[in-house]
Amino acid sequence: MIIEFKFKNFTSYKDETTLNMTTVKSFKELINSNVITKAYRNFDLLKAAAIFGSNGGGKSNFIEAISFMKDVFHNSYAESLKKEEERGPKDYYFKLNTVTETKPTTFEISFIIDDLIYRYGFEILGFEIISEWLYKKNEVETYLFKRKLQEIEINKSSFSDALKYRDSVNSNVLFLSYLAQNNSKAIQPVHNFFMRLNVLSGLDDKTHKDVTKTLYNLSPNFKTWLSLALRFLEITKVGVTKEDEIVTYHNKYDENGFIVDSIPFNLEKEESQGTKKIVFLLGAIYDTLVNGKVLFIDELDSKLHLNLTRKLLEFFQKFNKNKAQFIFTSHDANLLNNKILRRDQIWFVDRNKFGASELYPLSDFDASVVRNTSDFRKKYLDNSFGAAETINITNDLIDLMYGS
Repeated sequence: MIIEFKFKNFTSYKDETTLNMTTVKSFKELINSNVITKAYRNFDLLKAAAIFGSNGGGKSNFIEAISFMKDVFHNSYAESLKKEEERGPKDYYFKLNTVTETKPTTFEISFIIDDLIYRYGFEILGFEIISEWLYKKNEVETYLFKRKLQEIEINKSSFSDALKYRDSVNSNVLFLSYLAQNNSKAIQPVHNFFMRLNVLSGLDDKTHKDVTKTLYNLSPNFKTWLSLALRFLEITKVGVTKEDEIVTYHNKYDENGFIVDSIPFNLEKEESQGTKKIVFLLGAIYDTLVNGKVLFIDELDSKLHLNLTRKLLEFFQKFNKNKAQFIFTSHDANLLNNKILRRDQIWFVDRNKFGASELYPLSDFDASVVRNTSDFRKKYLDNSFGAAETINITNDLIDLMYGS
């Protein structure tokens, strides 16, 4: 479970940006459905967080930040073996300021796994690792290792398995990535956490359709579950062909309305964009809920009817038995509803006057602006919280089209 994710100087984000998944203790609404109570001793965590904002505000860049951190963790060692021109981009810093273009980008994530709290982060400039750190907390937080460039300090009593690798890691490789490559037991909890963290795009099905295919082939329970979930689309069942293509089955009727056959449709060639998305998305949601994972999705509501988006969110929260978490971006203001989301679950992204994205929660606004009983949707669309600006229709704009 994620407690907190922080990053700085990444794409449209200049200053330190924080998403906090702990609850506001004074908020008592929707505790039974939306909160993981006693996630760790004396504090609770949220099952979901929703991020709203205008086009170009930075919602997708927020999702890209967690994706980037995960990718560097998993691929740092492998990427370091490539030629520089074959590696990914290194200009991911905030480009609208003369200071940030020479400063490193920072990532840090705090999470719970195996009933312990870990805090892991790193600073990266281009391909070079500037610093890196890992802490573990039971009663008291203790460092496992701290790194500055290639100087690595290791806690010999708590992280001794990593000692033999300390002097072998290159400047463009994360120490944890190097340890993972060498199957070090020391980082197993951290590695397990990142393996249970999935990042998807709501606009690009390729990132999660394989989850549905894999589950279908390996889990008989998922086969039945998926067919039941898709009944509202008049789909009787789902299958996977020998060519590894997903097919959906629809009933065929005679002139008297009796079922005479079941006709297969190639999902990717014959079904609608919305049907494709929901089939692929259901695999990711099932996997997340059953295995207690963390799922990030950009543009959750893309291609989906607003009632379906709402139902998926309600389903995730109400039937979440394994402490799974769901963080997503959306334009669907209908989700801004005090019967669906708590105030501490709603976040906004907006650009400031210097072009930098800023992330802030609805819970930052006091009772003079919003209460639990307020119409969140109306206030958002009225721009009471910011992050809802749209095109400004001016006389100049019209005159340039048609002349004055």
